[in-house]
Amino acid sequence: MSLLPVVNNGVLEDGSYIHLLPFCKKNCTRETCLKHYERMAESPAGSYCCPHGLASYVYSTPNTKIIFSGLRIRGVWDKKKAKSTESTECVFNTILSEENCLAIAKEAAESLSEKGSLQRNLDAIKDLLHETRSLNGQVKNTIDQLLESQSDEDGLDSETLLNTLKNVHVCSYMISNRFAYFDSVLNPTLSTNPPLSLVIFRKFDKMRKLLKGYMRKNVWISLNTPQQSDYRYPIYQTFEILLFILFENAIKYSPDGYPVNVNFAENGEVLDVTISSIGPYCDENELLRLCQKGFRGENAKALSTGGQGFGLNFAKQICETHNIGITFSSNYLRQEFGIKYGTFTVNLHFDNTN
Repeated sequence: MSLLPVVNNGVLEDGSYIHLLPFCKKNCTRETCLKHYERMAESPAGSYCCPHGLASYVYSTPNTKIIFSGLRIRGVWDKKKAKSTESTECVFNTILSEENCLAIAKEAAESLSEKGSLQRNLDAIKDLLHETRSLNGQVKNTIDQLLESQSDEDGLDSETLLNTLKNVHVCSYMISNRFAYFDSVLNPTLSTNPPLSLVIFRKFDKMRKLLKGYMRKNVWISLNTPQQSDYRYPIYQTFEILLFILFENAIKYSPDGYPVNVNFAENGEVLDVTISSIGPYCDENELLRLCQKGFRGENAKALSTGGQGFGLNFAKQICETHNIGITFSSNYLRQEFGIKYGTFTVNLHFDNTN
């Protein structure tokens, strides 16, 4: 809880030191107050008089803006106008100087920031534990099935062994993906080794081979380029995780019997790669939110209950680290069993001129 009453998601919450007057508790969600909070969100740091005569304080940092309200700040609140807010109840809502209000607001802002950081870390730990337990179970089941299906270990055929190894390798990538995402949450400024200038096409081809037959679906990755692409770009180890996220997502949602088409368009120092597949249709509003952590489109949720909505969020972070442009588009195709399908396209823009 904040020391001062604070606006959280449009609602004024009580403070642990300065408390809300009953009037504010009752009326803070009404239109007059909500419009005032909206104005405060666009206002510079400082003190302001609210429509009912009480004071609001806007505390601003380079990363966030916090609005405290329902206060009585000397020289700001209007005693006559605030008559309507008076109460017979004993509520600690003392008059503050602007200097004292700033000091308390600073402490409150730091406390809220630390609380938010701790909650994000806790959520990341819970996600990591859940996902890694599940993936470890998949690895165990894959190997158990191999051993149980063959009475003679010496008689294992090469194709069965290869498929098992690929399945375990995919699970390894997924676990690496989860740990890399966890690191990005705990250590957003984590230093990395210098990038290496590598051929981008080869990374795509490696992922194509790895994900052949993934999820036992008849979905394949087709790499299309007018000529052998030798385009090089400086990349970190996380680049393979980016490709894994995008291809796993495409295969997961694609119907059986359809390819994931990857087209390479090279023009001097610039390379554009488009990844197209059939999948849940996304409208314009959903496309804008695809990279928000936890967000999943309505058609995607209807098609698959699995997924936590952090894959594309992490993909965007990796692209930002690499200075790779990433955009999405979705063209409506048809509707089946109440689910809308479309051609979903991801465009990756590499530019060596920067």
